[in-house]
Amino acid sequence: MVKELIQKKGSTMRQPVVKSIYLFLFSFFWFCHTNAQQENLEIYWIDVEGGAATLIVTPDRQVVLMDAGFQRDDGRDSGRIMAAMKDAGVTEIDYFLASHFHGDHVGGLSSLSANVSIKEFIDHGDSVEQDSERRRADWESYLSIVEGARRSVAAGDQLSLEGIDFTFVTSNGEIFSKELPGIKPNPHCSGAPSGDDDSGENSRSLGYLLSLGKFQFLNLGDLTFNVQHKLACPQYELGSVDIFQVPRHGNAVALQFSTAVNPTVAVLNNGPRKGGSASGSDALKVIPDLEAVWQLHRALGLDDHHNASTQMTANLTEENDAGYWIKAVVQEDGMRYELVNQRNHFSRLYMSK
Repeated sequence: MVKELIQKKGSTMRQPVVKSIYLFLFSFFWFCHTNAQQENLEIYWIDVEGGAATLIVTPDRQVVLMDAGFQRDDGRDSGRIMAAMKDAGVTEIDYFLASHFHGDHVGGLSSLSANVSIKEFIDHGDSVEQDSERRRADWESYLSIVEGARRSVAAGDQLSLEGIDFTFVTSNGEIFSKELPGIKPNPHCSGAPSGDDDSGENSRSLGYLLSLGKFQFLNLGDLTFNVQHKLACPQYELGSVDIFQVPRHGNAVALQFSTAVNPTVAVLNNGPRKGGSASGSDALKVIPDLEAVWQLHRALGLDDHHNASTQMTANLTEENDAGYWIKAVVQEDGMRYELVNQRNHFSRLYMSK
C-alpha cells in the first residue's frame, strides 16, 4: 500500500516536469522552424488584376516591391499588397521600384504609401509620356509621393541587399551586359524580327536580375519586344535563370529572348482580361529547359492550350475575385525553391540550375 502511494506520488510529481519539458521542446522546435522560414528568400506575385506587383522579402527581411497596381477608391490593390506583406511578416518597404509610369503600375502607390512606410523610391528617370492628361496625372501623382526619397538608376546599378546580388539590367531603354566568359552568338537571332521602334514608357521599364547562390530571378516589368531583342541579340550575356517573370503580363515575348533566358519556371503576372496572349504562350513553349508556367489569372480570352494548368493558376474567375497570390520560397543557400498557389495550396519543388 505504501509502495503504491509512493508510486502514485512520484507519478504525480513527474507530470509537471514532463509537461514543462514537452513545452520547452515544442517551443524550441517551433522557434527553430520559424527562424528557418525567416532565412528563406520569398517572392510574391500579387494579384492586382492585370497590373504588376512583385514583392521580395530577403533572408535578412529586407523588402523590395516592384509596382503597386491601380488607383482605386476601394484600395483593392494596396490592400492585397499589404495582405502579402502580412503573410511574409513584414511591415515596411525598403525599396519601391516603379518599373515605369503607367497607371496600372504606379496608380496604387498613393494608397499604399498612405498605409505603409516606404524608405526609398527608385525609377528609370522622368516619364517620357506626359502628352495626355491621364499620363501626366500618373506622373505628377508619383512625384508628389516620392519627393525627397527618389533615386533614378541606370542599367548596371545595384540595390544594397545583404547576401543578395540585385542588378538593374534595363533602365530607360538601356541594357546591362554581364560579359560572361565564353558567350557565343545567339542562334535564334538569325532572321528574328527586332520589333517596332518603341520608345515609350514600356520600353523604358526597369528590369532586374536577382541572384542568391545558384538561384536567379529575372523581372523586366513591361519591357517591349524591341528592347528584349536588344538584350538577346546578337548575343545574350545574362545567362539562363530559374524563374522568369514574363514581360508585359505575357503579352509580348520575343522568342529569341525567351529561349536565351531559358528559365525553369515562367510566371505571368496577368489579369483575367489583361495580359496573356496566344503568341506569348507559344514563345514560352519552345524554351528548352522550361518545366512549368505559373499564372496569376486564367486568361479568359484564351483556350486551355494557351493557359497554365488550373493547379498552377491562382485565380480562375472574373475580375474582383479573391485575389490569390503565387509565392516562391527559395532556400537560403539558393539550391532549391518551391512555388505555392495560395488558392489551392498546390506546391512544387524545383532545383536551381
